[in-house]
Amino acid sequence: MARYIEISFVEDNISVRARLLEDEMPRTCAELLKHMPLEGTATHARYSGSELALLLPTHIRVEREKATCAVLPGDVAYVWLNRDDHYGLDDDISEICWFYDRDSQPRMWEGPLRVNVFAHIETDSSQFYKACADTRISGVKKVVIKLLENQGDNR
Repeated sequence: MARYIEISFVEDNISVRARLLEDEMPRTCAELLKHMPLEGTATHARYSGSELALLLPTHIRVEREKATCAVLPGDVAYVWLNRDDHYGLDDDISEICWFYDRDSQPRMWEGPLRVNVFAHIETDSSQFYKACADTRISGVKKVVIKLLENQGDNR
């Protein structure tokens, strides 16, 4: 039975449901679920096109698992970056990111970045994607990501 997470913009009262890809990404899903709910501030990506990212505490670390830089709108991914592998990072980075349009490609200024795609947004996402795009102008948004309990496969 499929399991789902919910990504919510708290102040906007907008949420989407994403199906966990537990069969394809078991290590990534298991580690992130240990830490949910996750709360923080989502910021718009600087180099990746239509992407928002929620920074996590750096002790939440998952190694690459079928990592890719080829993403689609609705993909939800995780990445951990070592500060010494990327110019301009003062500290290591752990984040969950999601992609909301076709121009998305996870990247740093030096080029594409491989991420673990561990979930995919399956609900109507038009308002959520508009709120994502609005962060380019309005700035950051408070986000909560949580596991949805008792959410069978409702496809």
